[in-house]
Amino acid sequence: MTALPHQLELDGDINRSRFVTLAYSRILQLEKSATDNRELIHARILGYLIIHGPSDDARKTVAKEVNSCAGDKTKLGNLGRFYVDHYIRGFKRYKGRTPTPSSHPSRSFDMAKDAVSSEMTEPPTSYQAAKRKALRRDNFRCVVTGAVDVASASRDPALRQTGLPLRTTQCAHIFPQSTNTNISGDGSSKRDYAASMWAVMTRFGYGDLPRKLNGNNVHSLENILTLEGGTIHEHFDTLQLWFERTGLSAPSTVQFTTPDPEEFPLPSPTYLHIHAAYAKVAKLSGAGDYIDNLSRDLEEIRVLSKDGSSAELLEHALLPLSSEIQVF
Repeated sequence: MTALPHQLELDGDINRSRFVTLAYSRILQLEKSATDNRELIHARILGYLIIHGPSDDARKTVAKEVNSCAGDKTKLGNLGRFYVDHYIRGFKRYKGRTPTPSSHPSRSFDMAKDAVSSEMTEPPTSYQAAKRKALRRDNFRCVVTGAVDVASASRDPALRQTGLPLRTTQCAHIFPQSTNTNISGDGSSKRDYAASMWAVMTRFGYGDLPRKLNGNNVHSLENILTLEGGTIHEHFDTLQLWFERTGLSAPSTVQFTTPDPEEFPLPSPTYLHIHAAYAKVAKLSGAGDYIDNLSRDLEEIRVLSKDGSSAELLEHALLPLSSEIQVF
């Protein structure tokens, strides 16, 4: 968790926007008044959304929402909590549970959420065809380490002769496949949560995403890439690994290639950019570690404290179960 910079510096005209700088000053006051880590996280996620939000629409939306709270610490804290639940958790894969949908102060947000919810459909749980296509596009290798997929090498002698390490690879989703799973029923909390996550994307300027990634489209090649199983895939899913566009050539550079852009399209630069923004906000605000620690403590604890100190864990424990995620 990193303290917010005292001076807001953004690229372009938005850096001179008075209502954005006003919002940021209010966030700094909220950060200064925080009495515990949870309050710090709620303040810093708002600040880092303005600094590292995926678009100017995202920055302006958050700034407008912050200013609408008029300095009210409770309202600002609730807004920060909302973005922990529906921004970070929307991307961060963690075990077992779906956050209870928290409220957003805007009526227009509820309207956007309802519109998205009416169109949402569940994706199929099996996507072996997509994985096969991704493997072919990615030359049967992990795009990060270059390790050759061991199952493919067992069928192709040429892959075994590359001299590269053989590893189990998996099909990794940029936008999680679990978002729209188990959403059956108009009143289900899982459906309400997923609709809130997509409504955030709509308000951030990505109104076409709910349609583009609806149902089976979440398994489109634009939303998947081949990663080595274990640490690499886990780090990508938990927002510890991300990709940013660069014009530099360096040992840490990953170059995405395809034998046929039409039949085997590359991972979407837009999706990867949004994922990277989520990852940076999660890391710098402390929200990522906060979610991990809650989940870890819940797995280890056997008895909740009677003095109220386990309130956060109890809230987490009462959340509805999310879908099990299949890995291929």
